[in-house]
Amino acid sequence: MEDESVVAWHVQEALQSLGHEVIAIATTARQAIDIARSHHPDLVLMDICLQGKNDGVYAAEELYLKLNVPVVFLTAHSDEQTLGYAMKTSPFGYLVKPFKDADLHLAIQVALQRYRLEAAIKATQRWYATTLVSIGDATIATDVDGFITFMNPAAEFFTGWTQEQALGEFAGRVLNLVHEETGEAIDNPILAALCRGDTITLPSRAALRSRDGTERPVGDSASPIRDRDGAIIGGVMVFQDMSDRRQRESKLDAQRQILEATQSLLTQQLKSRTEQLHFSIAADRLRRHLLEQCHTERSDFLQWMLQEVVTILKAERGWIAFYDSAATVATIIGEFNLQETDVRSRLQETIEIAEFPAFYLQLFRQQCWVCPPPEVIPPVYATTNPLIVCPIQGKPTAIGEIGLVLPEGTLWTDYKADLIGEIVTQVVQAYQTEQQTRTAQAKVRELEHLKTLQDDFIEALSHELRTPLTNMRMAIELMQRMVEQGQNLENPNPQHQRLEQYLKILQQEWHESYNLVTDLLVFQTASATNNTLPMSEIHLQNWLAIVLDRFASQTGIAVQLVPASEMLPNIWVHLPTLEKILSQMLAHLHHANPALVIQLQTSATETALHLSASCQAEEGVSQRQQNVSSLRLALLRRFAIELNAKIELDQQSGSTTLTLSLPIRAE
Repeated sequence: MEDESVVAWHVQEALQSLGHEVIAIATTARQAIDIARSHHPDLVLMDICLQGKNDGVYAAEELYLKLNVPVVFLTAHSDEQTLGYAMKTSPFGYLVKPFKDADLHLAIQVALQRYRLEAAIKATQRWYATTLVSIGDATIATDVDGFITFMNPAAEFFTGWTQEQALGEFAGRVLNLVHEETGEAIDNPILAALCRGDTITLPSRAALRSRDGTERPVGDSASPIRDRDGAIIGGVMVFQDMSDRRQRESKLDAQRQILEATQSLLTQQLKSRTEQLHFSIAADRLRRHLLEQCHTERSDFLQWMLQEVVTILKAERGWIAFYDSAATVATIIGEFNLQETDVRSRLQETIEIAEFPAFYLQLFRQQCWVCPPPEVIPPVYATTNPLIVCPIQGKPTAIGEIGLVLPEGTLWTDYKADLIGEIVTQVVQAYQTEQQTRTAQAKVRELEHLKTLQDDFIEALSHELRTPLTNMRMAIELMQRMVEQGQNLENPNPQHQRLEQYLKILQQEWHESYNLVTDLLVFQTASATNNTLPMSEIHLQNWLAIVLDRFASQTGIAVQLVPASEMLPNIWVHLPTLEKILSQMLAHLHHANPALVIQLQTSATETALHLSASCQAEEGVSQRQQNVSSLRLALLRRFAIELNAKIELDQQSGSTTLTLSLPIRAE
């Protein structure tokens, strides 16, 4: 634009000849601004002096600052005042009239190149500024003196200062850094980086106190900004909120502590389990060693066991006490002192259990004492050393106790005490079982010896009894022959008749005695064999009919079988033994009452079948006959035992009844 039309026409021709396009010529500042706003020219040639109230300097400033259009001044004034006035707008060129076309061309090229360079620089600056604004970390930049020149939104949020408020402020005022735990001020890292010329890292517990007093943990670093020559031209600090990281660190620290505590606990448990395992192995060796001696004939086994336990466990002394059957008194039956110090013996001392209920209640509950309180311990056991007392279990409660006094400083657990209590209980029970077995074996040997003596006695008795019985039979038979030879059949002698009657009575007594001795020997032989009797299933009523017929034909004894009033169950029984018992029952009743008919009847209950033989007793039965009958009854009862049966005798109102009760059972 040019206020002189001739000059303007000349310049337009020169521009067109140089290959440039002239879009318009304006004579006022307002006209130039309007044309530039509508046509967006690449360059404006501006005269300082224009028509109207505004000059070219005003128009150039408006064009560049608002429309970003570069301006080259064309003026005839080259004085210092005009030049200084024009330079306020930072023009892209200044040509003094008159000028040559080459000068004009050069000025245009330089202006356009400068404009492109500055546009590129501005674009780069905008890109960097946008990048710094967009990053999540807070960023603050200062000049070389530490005054803030830039802040991104993250830094605005953390510090509580806007960029407009912070620009030009000293970095130490905006960045208020303190120690997170103590609250003490921390040296500003940007100023330290500017002074040292090196990167400065924030301390691990740094916190930023914002403008409103809020504190949050921050971390990162500050570095100096250097130009291409390495000179420091400013500083920059990048930091970030460490709250999440602190929380994660706290969680990790808590987890680490839990892990360390768990590891420590597991280590202790492993150590404890290892100690328990080693102790269990040693205790098992002690158990086997003690049990091996249970089968020996040691008369002092319990004292020996106590000595071994005290020695192997390295206790100072120990004792064993047993309770009476009513669990009212404890008696010390064994003691052992490994140290062999002058300690008063308490052997055979007694303790009233009721006087120390707290102490003995735990033992009766099958629980060991590990270092019991002094106030609950019986005075006879009082000690200042560690003490364990374990119950010796019986059935169903404790039968005694074992106590061990340990060296000072010894640590014992319930597990160890319980294990020692179990070992001592097992050994004592095994020893008692062994003693009972030995006693039983001795009794068996004694019974066997008595059985041998019994067999010898019965055999001798049989010989001694059968010999006189045989002689008695021979004497009776001789007397009967003599009576028969001297008897007159036509004229009977009453004395001969009475003698013959007495001889018959003697013959019956002899026969009864002989059969009794024979049955006794048979029973003794059967008992010695101990063979299992073969059982047969029978219906009792049918079987009785057959047996009674056979019995009557063999003995001539009449027996009346009473029909059963109910259906009798079948039973399993050894038939020869049952027939023998029944025959002797009937013979016994007949012997006591030979002239009467014997009645036999049957009945049943839920568990047994009853066979009852009865008859009326005759007056005048001799004492001798009764004695033989009692012996026969005892022998019958022994035969009944072979069938798991029972025989009962009922004598009342002149009636005699023998009842055999047989168990009802399946095979």
